Amino acid sequence: MMREEFQFEGKRLIVDDIHSQEEFSDFIGSLRLKSPFIVKPNWICRDHCHYTDPQILEWSLRSLSEKGEVIIVESYSARNTMALPNLKPSLTLSDIERMRIRESEEDFLKETGIKGLIEDLGIEYVNVTEEVLEKKTVEEENVRELVERKFPPVLRDELYSFLPEKLYKARRGTLISLAKLKLFFTMCTKNMFGLIPEYVGYGSRFARYHGKGNTELSQNIVDVNKIYRSIFNVVGLVEGVNCLSYNIGARTAKHRSVFGYKYDVMMNKGLLYYCEDLLWLDAFVHRQWGKDPLEEEHLQLASETFGRWPPDLVKEAEKIETP
Repeated sequence: MMREEFQFEGKRLIVDDIHSQEEFSDFIGSLRLKSPFIVKPNWICRDHCHYTDPQILEWSLRSLSEKGEVIIVESYSARNTMALPNLKPSLTLSDIERMRIRESEEDFLKETGIKGLIEDLGIEYVNVTEEVLEKKTVEEENVRELVERKFPPVLRDELYSFLPEKLYKARRGTLISLAKLKLFFTMCTKNMFGLIPEYVGYGSRFARYHGKGNTELSQNIVDVNKIYRSIFNVVGLVEGVNCLSYNIGARTAKHRSVFGYKYDVMMNKGLLYYCEDLLWLDAFVHRQWGKDPLEEEHLQLASETFGRWPPDLVKEAEKIETP
């Protein structure tokens, strides 16, 4: 697949075939992004090909560091709680529970090589959970005002209180939702859901923000996007360079997720996507791989909130062959 670059209503969307750090660095350089850079990877779990590839994250951080300050942001998640099966927090982490979660995060960062990388590059890791627990967040009413100037109110008011001050200070730069290409289609827009912290007074993210039968999940995904879109320049980057996952739920699949389902992987496809609108990027990737993005509830709702992608985007996506 050759590099394809599109303009949809003034927004750039790029699809490329990347197989080396040099090619990746050239790709990032071509985006002309403004620093400081905030990078939100996908660290939901440690399943093979189910989280942001550590090598691709390294290439991203190294390329961006040459152009300005870089912050990496995440919150604690299933990667931590599933590593501690005997941990049963209530609404808020106790001091001992918090210490154990921190230790599990240190293990994750060391095992993936990320800890050494960010120390080498002088990159700060901002963990939203820790910032909320330390009360180092932007005043809730200030965030509410900024968001509700542009969008309807969020479902859960506490979302307004979860924005770290350290991120807010970097708001004049670029926030990159760096999503993993997983062909059960949870990419840039849903990746932002990971910025909702859990056990900071409201229990687990699953119990509080998924709702019974996932009835509130889409709304909360859209709501956290409202907050960051109101304050930051948010762009999307989807990587399937070294591997990507597909065939979810197939009985004959070779890999099993910590969540119980089975899946397969494709290796060395070199796929890298970028768009100045992360929702439009999700729609493009869905359509390229033969899926109607409007069948995804959170994308349908997001399109009603942030604006539907243009018809030409879907038509162009359909022309690009899949590996």
